[in-house]
Order: sequence, then C-alpha cells, then structure tokens
Amino acid sequence: MLRVLFLQLPVPNNPGANIPLAAGYLKAYAHAQGLLEHVEWTIMPRAVADHAGDALLVDTICAHAPDVLALSLYTWNSERSLLIAALAKQRRPELIVVVGGPEVQRNNQWVLEHPAVDIAVEGEGEQTFCAVLRQLLHIAATPAAACRWCQPTPETLHTLDQGLPLLTALPGTVHRHADQLVWGPARPALESLSAIPSPYLLGYLELRPGEMALIECSRWCPYGCTFCLYGRSMGSKLGSRLFSSERILAEVQWARAHGAGAIHFVEANLNLLPIFRELMQGLQQINTPDPTPLYAELRGEHLKEETVTALVAAGLDTAEVGLQSANPAILLQVGRRTDLEKWAAGTRRLYAHGVNVLLDVILGLPGEDRAATLHTIDWIKAQELGPYDIFTLQVLPGTGVRSDAARFGLRYQTKPPYYVLATDQLSYSELRGLRWELREAAGLDPLAVEGLPQPQPADWNSPAPAPLASAGTPIAHIAIDCAAPLALGQWQAHGAQLAQHVASHVVLKATHADLAVIEALCWPIAAANPSLHWDVIIDDPTVPAAALRELGARWPHTIGYLDRIAVYRRLTPSPDWYKITPRWWVVASWGSQHDPLAYEGVADWVWRVPSALWAQAWPELQRAPGLSIIIDGPISAEQRAQCHAADVFILNDQGEAVSIPQP
Repeated sequence: MLRVLFLQLPVPNNPGANIPLAAGYLKAYAHAQGLLEHVEWTIMPRAVADHAGDALLVDTICAHAPDVLALSLYTWNSERSLLIAALAKQRRPELIVVVGGPEVQRNNQWVLEHPAVDIAVEGEGEQTFCAVLRQLLHIAATPAAACRWCQPTPETLHTLDQGLPLLTALPGTVHRHADQLVWGPARPALESLSAIPSPYLLGYLELRPGEMALIECSRWCPYGCTFCLYGRSMGSKLGSRLFSSERILAEVQWARAHGAGAIHFVEANLNLLPIFRELMQGLQQINTPDPTPLYAELRGEHLKEETVTALVAAGLDTAEVGLQSANPAILLQVGRRTDLEKWAAGTRRLYAHGVNVLLDVILGLPGEDRAATLHTIDWIKAQELGPYDIFTLQVLPGTGVRSDAARFGLRYQTKPPYYVLATDQLSYSELRGLRWELREAAGLDPLAVEGLPQPQPADWNSPAPAPLASAGTPIAHIAIDCAAPLALGQWQAHGAQLAQHVASHVVLKATHADLAVIEALCWPIAAANPSLHWDVIIDDPTVPAAALRELGARWPHTIGYLDRIAVYRRLTPSPDWYKITPRWWVVASWGSQHDPLAYEGVADWVWRVPSALWAQAWPELQRAPGLSIIIDGPISAEQRAQCHAADVFILNDQGEAVSIPQP
C-alpha cells in the first residue's frame, strides 16, 4: 500500500479560503481509476494546514510517515511549501516530493531545480499524478529500477550534455537526472471533465461553516491575455471541458448544507458559458429565499440587462470584472480584447442592481507610461464607475509577459510574487512613486502588504500572567510578563518548549517590556519556524526605536513571499524584498509625553484612551500619528461613527472590534 499525503498551504491572512480543491480532484480521479485500492490517501487536516507553524507541519508530516508528499504550489505558498518539504526530507530522506500547480512552468527554474523536488507535474494534474502513482507501485514490485521516472530510449547513441543518455520521462512531468532536467512529452488535457467525480459529493473536502466554497465550472478561457495563466495547457476549444450544470448545482447544494458563507465560482467568464441560462435558473431555485452570496468573475462587455437580472436573481453578491487598462493599444499589446464602451455599460448595470463590483487596474503593463496609466484612472471617473483597486503586474512564469520580458524591458522578481520592478517606460523609482500616488488616491494604504495577517482583537487585551501563558493549538498568542523572576536561560527553555507547537502567525504581548527577555523567549521559536510572522506588542513607549530596529534586523527569519510583496517599501529595488517580521506595536496611554514620530518606520503606535476623556482627546487624536486606538470603558454610538469615518482601528477594553480599516 502506497501512502500519499497532500498538503496545500493558505494565503497567510486568509486560511478560510484554503479549500484544497486540487487535492480533492486528484483523489476523486484516482478513485474513479480504482487506484485508491492500492493507495492510502490523506489530505492534511485543515486545522493543521491552515494554521500550523513550520515545525508543527514537519512533525505532522513525519507522524503520517507518507511515501509521497504532494504539494499544490501557488505564488503565495510555493516558497514555504518547499521549505517544509526540505525540512521533512531531512528527517525522512526516503520521502518522495511531488509538486504541481501554477508554479510548475518550464521557465520557472527555481521550483524545478529546488533540491526538495523529486518530480514536478506540469499542467492539468489528474492523469499525470495517477501515472506517477502507478509508476511508484510498479517500482515497489520491481525495485531494481535505476531511476523512478525515466527510461532509456531506443536511440541509445543520442546523448544529452555531460554524456547523459537520451531519456524520456512520464508524459506531463519533469525531474532531475544527473543534474539535468528531463522533460516528458506534453500530456493532452482530458477531453471531458466528466471523467472527474465531484470531490465535494464524495466527501473528500472539508468546508467549515462560514467559509467560502470554491466551485469550478470549466477549464478553458477563450481569451489570451499575456499576463494571465487562466486556461493555459487546457485545450484550444471548450468542447466538453466544462462540468454539467447538474453537477455544479449539486455542489452548490452541498456547500449550502455545510454552512458555506459564500460560493466562489472558479471560472474566468461565468456569463459566457453555454450552460449559463440553465445554471442561473437552477441557482435561483436552490439559492432562494435565503441566498448564499455568490462571487463570480464576469466579462463586462457581455453583461446585458437580462444577464445581470439573472445573476442577481441567482444570488450574485460580488463580481470581479477586471479592466486592467483603458488604453486600447496597451490592451492589444497584452492580448486583451475589450470593447471599453460596452464593458463600462455592462459594469454600470451591476452597480445599478446593487452588486459589489471589484474593478482592477494593473500598474506596470508593457508599454504603459505614467500618462497612459493616469488616463485609465480618469476614464474610470468619466464613466462614473465605482472604487478601483491597484495591482502591480506579476510577471508570472508560463505567461506571455514572462516570455517577452526582454522585449518589453521588464525587470521583475525571480521568486513570488514576481512583481515587476521596472519597465521600458517606468524606472523603479517612477513605478514606486506612481504606485504610491494611485493607491493613496484610491483610498488604499500605500505601505500595506497584501496577505499580511493582522492581530485579532483578543490579542490586544488578553491578560499577561507571569511567567507565560498560551492558548489554542496551534498556539497563535503568547502573553508574558517580562518582570517575572526568571533567568534568561529559563525563558529560552520556555521558547524551546513552544517551538514545536506554534502557529504560522504568532502575536506576542509583553508587559514590562524587556528586549533581552523577548529575544531569549522568541529565538528558539523563530529558529525552528523560519517562515513564521510575528506581531510583538509592548507596553513601554520608552524603549528606544533604535533598539527595536536592531533586534528586528537580527530576528531569525527566512525571506519569503510577504517580504517580496513589501518590496515597494524600499527606495531601491535591490534587494528585491523588505523584511516585514517582526512587526512592533507600541501601546501608550493618551496624555503621556511620548512622540510617536520617533518610531516612524519602526513600530506602529497604539493609543489607549479612557472613554471619559474621549471628547477631549478625539480632536487631537485625529491629528496625532497612529491609527490604532484602544478605549477603556463603554463606547458610544458617536465614538463608533467618528472612528469609522476616520478609518481608525478601534477596540474596547473587552477586546471588541469596533472599527477595523481594511488593509
């Protein structure tokens, strides 16, 4: 019996959306092929996959003792996933690591050549992964095979570099052989998706009440936008490359029965599907009168009045309509065909029906200079469209913009998120300045790091008993009193004890702050969990900002996805990351004679204000640095309204979140 463990790690600040759909599909297809009679297949429980720190994940993997660790790689999790795999292989050298997902591309060398990777699956995974499992089962029966994944071809006289015999690998895979990457022939996509049973209906996927269910409709896109990976290697025509409306509706009913808070249709152009009308009619029947909110990506220029009416009747709550640019020449250059006038008219129909519209603008597209970018913003306003979000171009592996990067003068990060750092029209400095300007104009924080987890209300007001308190598994909150009568060695021992049990995001609240104590406790934890993100809350505004900066610079941490997201905090693009952990928070009483500006760029400042002094303090708080406030005492409706209007993070002394601005 072959033991397989599948692991998918979440977006750091959104574990609730981490439905391992790929794992479910692979298992469902293996079930249909009769492979589960020979394979013991486990999907890592969400309680661990979504929240556990590095050390706990490795312990859990090793406790399962799998033969194969399968990883689904996305931009947000690929570096950390491969770090976990490498740590697991140190303890279990015989472990076979198989990777798949959008990060497996022929021009993404850092993944393909990663020492933790044994074999990579390119493109659609169901057929290929089952072939990998069959190969492993065959090898188990004939262990004399020299290489698991390749065989000599009949043309034995032909060789690769370094005298390596010409080899062929399993179709749809790549692996290393004698320091060479060996690719198998491309594997055609499934002709019909009906070959894949529903992992939801088979009971293979876990959905917790209130979470968003991900439901795939098709695997195809008629458009060839060169910045996008939708539909790549999925066939040139739709054909039967879509799931039936009956199956989709059954999955929606399953999600509703399991308490889904929302349903996201994984489909680039929902309103273009040939089953659109019958799907909307079915949704209207099963999703009323108590609808579960629907989230969909739509093609704006095809949103006629009857189309929008059908979507709203079915329960549509939020629609992503793109845009990217309002410059026809730029859109043509990146392969996007958009009739801008029809697109705007269709999008306005969504607004008229009360749908929440997500309108995206991409900064840094090839050939787009400052004037052209500002034209897009002016066009949005002239068309009377709603709020927009600013995204930085990601030069994703496998896309056209990656292939044509040299022609377009694109400089970009070679690891996730693959942000563009300069174009033929914009230097890094110009791109950074324009990004700041546009995000600020859109009401977005220019310094925000998308995906960065935030402290929760309970983290600010929990008690800090001596010497140590922690709660929950994995442990996400640690409260300490640094004045406790413990030697530094004892604090280190506490840290070593906690290291194997912490979450991927830890909030440390330290009263009577002492940086030596904080270092002694946290170092063993951070060393065992190199991708861990820390929020450290201290109650002493006299701790020098320079000391916090120095300790943060030495803090054990492996640079990863979130640090590269934050690159635009830097004045220069080298290195192409900005270390974002630990994040310091300094809590000070209102009226104390301390200057928050002394901590600018080092720590976030939090004011603690007695409710009785609010009327006196509020006018000054609005002018004071720091957008986080804790109110001691009851909070009035007027105070709530004031903080909400000012976009201020405000908590009461019981830990109730009164107003939390969106990052």
